[in-house]
Amino acid sequence: MTAEVTREEILNKYMVQSTGIATTGWTKYIRLHTGAINGEYTGRLHWDSNDGYTMFWDNDRAPKEAYRPEFEYILDSITEGSNANN
Repeated sequence: MTAEVTREEILNKYMVQSTGIATTGWTKYIRLHTGAINGEYTGRLHWDSNDGYTMFWDNDRAPKEAYRPEFEYILDSITEGSNANN
């Protein structure tokens, strides 16, 4: 079994510098409501540069439109910036 690398081991051998940070993903908390009893859907819309959009629904309950193409993209565009409340 190989021993874990240590901070001291790396610093004794290398000069370590960060050359920048890349933001490769984000998560938005989403709430959809029809106004009817049991008309609420909540979850998290996730995007990352490798896999694109993924929607994670609370309680495994999603609206029927969630299974159609471009649904996640439309949610993202609706909730973008100052238009999030419109």
